[in-house]
Amino acid sequence: RSFAGAGLLEPTRRLRDTLRAIAWVPHNRRYLARAVGDSLPIPPVRLRQLTTASPSIEWFMESGRAGADAIRDLLDAHDQPLSRQRSLLDFGCGCGRVLRHWAGDQIEAEGCDYNPDLVGWCRDRLPFATVATNRLEPPLSYDPGRFDLAYALSVFTHLPEPLQRPWAEELARVISPGGHLIVSTHGAAYRGALTPEERTRYDAGELVVQNAAEPGSNRCGVFASPDAVRQTFAPWFTVQAHLAEGAKGNPPQDLVLLRRTRDDDSDEGAV
Repeated sequence: RSFAGAGLLEPTRRLRDTLRAIAWVPHNRRYLARAVGDSLPIPPVRLRQLTTASPSIEWFMESGRAGADAIRDLLDAHDQPLSRQRSLLDFGCGCGRVLRHWAGDQIEAEGCDYNPDLVGWCRDRLPFATVATNRLEPPLSYDPGRFDLAYALSVFTHLPEPLQRPWAEELARVISPGGHLIVSTHGAAYRGALTPEERTRYDAGELVVQNAAEPGSNRCGVFASPDAVRQTFAPWFTVQAHLAEGAKGNPPQDLVLLRRTRDDDSDEGAV
């Protein structure tokens, strides 16, 4: 608060990020020397830090691969393999941390993000994917039922409560009935970051939001129990699986598989 009051908060953050980036240069060089890459460009340090809060190339690449693998494994476990999906949307794609890992798959991959710098980088350097800019609030530019699958990793974890259900409804609009949405959430592994009053609200099934004044940024944190997740996404989605700490590319976030409801759906099969 003292830095903010003096107008020094953002300059101090930039200085911190610059010093961290310099310190990571030797590690990044060693990783690039030994790693087997995917032949796609790697985003500059400014964009990596913006999306992963780290200057590490290794973390950017390996966490993105882990995120993609977690999505594949979750779909396989519920008899919905990636090969059965016609199209997917990476909602909040950043600079392609996970999106880049669909390059070798026979699927129509698209991404969107509200940061035009991140979208511009993906558009110029990830030619296999179609990427667009969205606003912080709905709607998206896609036609109804455009996608069989969408995922939002570390996105709803940074959207304050007034944006949660509007985005759940908008994603339901662009996902075909019977299609799937995968999201990551700040679940029980984060209870230690909450105050006693916040933990009480979390346990009661309420969304807990910290720093709502910076929506969409890593500094806005949203914590959701399984009950809160169900309430946020109903009636447009039913929860098919909720894996505690299952978001391997965003540890220790939970990973949730949601099925887009049909007109004749009941709650049968929901968890």
